[in-house]
Amino acid sequence: MSDEQTPRLDPASLHFITRRVSASERAAVAVVLAAQLEQESAQLGAAPGHGTSAWQRSQRPLRTPLVPGLGRWSRPEL
Repeated sequence: MSDEQTPRLDPASLHFITRRVSASERAAVAVVLAAQLEQESAQLGAAPGHGTSAWQRSQRPLRTPLVPGLGRWSRPEL
């Protein structure tokens, strides 16, 4: 993202419930929140990982399919 597209977080626009928040504390909170927003935005634009998802893995057959036929379903000799 370029600087024109990056939204700026104005410390004056933040509303604190705690009383007596100094200007430096406001600025520190604004920097942390801006960094978090930037990180979240970067993750949204990242390509998804390769490989199968958990949903795809759960849809795999548990065993090879049973094939009907003469003598295929009989008990093996011990």
